[in-house]
Amino acid sequence: MEIKSFKLYDDSQPLNEFFEISGAIRKIIIISAYIDIDSIKQLIKFVKKSADERSVPSLRLFIDKSSSHYLSDRETQKKLIEVNEKIHNVCDSESGIFLVQLGSLFHSKAYLIEGNKKAKIIFGSMNLTKNGFNKNEELVLYEDINIGGKANGNRLSKWIKDYADNLYKKSVQVGVNVDNIFPSCMRQLLLDGSIYYELKEQNPFRFKLHLPKEVVKQDVHIDEMLEASITDSVSIEILLSAKKPFGLDLDLPELGSSKASWKKYCIETCYGHWSPQSLRDDLKSTLKKRIKERKPYFDFITTSMKKEKDNIFNSFMRLRLRIQEYLEKNNITTWKYSDETVAKEAWKNWNENINNKLENGEYYNRLISGVTNVPSPDVWSDPIASVEFEESFCESLLYHWSKEYLKETSNVVAQAFAWNLDLDDHEKEELDKEQLQSQINEWLIENHGYSIIDFNEE
Repeated sequence: MEIKSFKLYDDSQPLNEFFEISGAIRKIIIISAYIDIDSIKQLIKFVKKSADERSVPSLRLFIDKSSSHYLSDRETQKKLIEVNEKIHNVCDSESGIFLVQLGSLFHSKAYLIEGNKKAKIIFGSMNLTKNGFNKNEELVLYEDINIGGKANGNRLSKWIKDYADNLYKKSVQVGVNVDNIFPSCMRQLLLDGSIYYELKEQNPFRFKLHLPKEVVKQDVHIDEMLEASITDSVSIEILLSAKKPFGLDLDLPELGSSKASWKKYCIETCYGHWSPQSLRDDLKSTLKKRIKERKPYFDFITTSMKKEKDNIFNSFMRLRLRIQEYLEKNNITTWKYSDETVAKEAWKNWNENINNKLENGEYYNRLISGVTNVPSPDVWSDPIASVEFEESFCESLLYHWSKEYLKETSNVVAQAFAWNLDLDDHEKEELDKEQLQSQINEWLIENHGYSIIDFNEE
């Protein structure tokens, strides 16, 4: 057997070269906790190019259901279904991508590439990902073997096949309905969800003024159009709505109170507002209502930016002149936009950049809603981060339950957990986060096949 260290002694090796064996390919088994779509596509091309023309090749790829984000991200789900269909077009009926559901995170990595007479086995830390092959420092043990031989490699080859057969019994193939397959531990439960958060990025309608530090660090009244505590930018809204001669004196629509609360479908964690995949449609429906309420305000601004382009620019230039006069009175001469030409060019570039962004429908809707989402983070290789995620989840559940005494919570997730754990008010009050986590894990194991997010009735 040989050991190969990726990236330490040499450059990365392409997937097709590392998997190459003498002769045609008949069977590939890949067991990888993590994957990416591009690597699977490379694998399919390799199988198609290297297959034995006399028989249909077999390709079985086993991945962790939760870490794949198959449930938590629809775009990922769509892509996995597409590449699974490509595998079926090239390989036999037993081939495909299989989502493994065990009692804990599935973290195994093993590879078997088998031909008519030769085979290769690989064990190690390497996942079937671009980073695994091209970026990370990885260590693998591998051996080329003769099929039918009695070497240690042949015994390991049989072990991989037996292990894969055992995984198959605990797996569901991509494309099959997996909505009724629920986690058996909190870690998988959280990984199957998505993180939603309010946008923290700078308001795109604000132009950064790059005022001198000695001005920005203190609350000062520079101009009617600049807030004392936010003196380093000016917003399109204020340029539009400020009374003449400062602004355009336009009446902006109300932004909307957005009473449709998306947070009731989430539990706040240290990574943001976590929501289970089973409530995804409810949450997105609520966000659509929020967008509908807030859209007139943003439509007015985006339309005005084009319709009143010259007037807005002139308003900004008058503001620039007033700021310059203020700074000169205070003997400050280091302002970037004291140069009129520089200011004009910066405004022009900023304005073009905003309008280009606003043409993107996805960006515009995200801007209007003020909420975006990502799959739950892959923190499971970091025990400390994983524990923090789980503990913050339990702390938020306990907080929502404490509010129930005052009838102030309408959180769907908290209500469902309380219902399924069958907790009365006194039990909720007595629980700490460690005890709660233990009860959740026990329930998930005992009720495998049911969702703790739903109001299950026996």
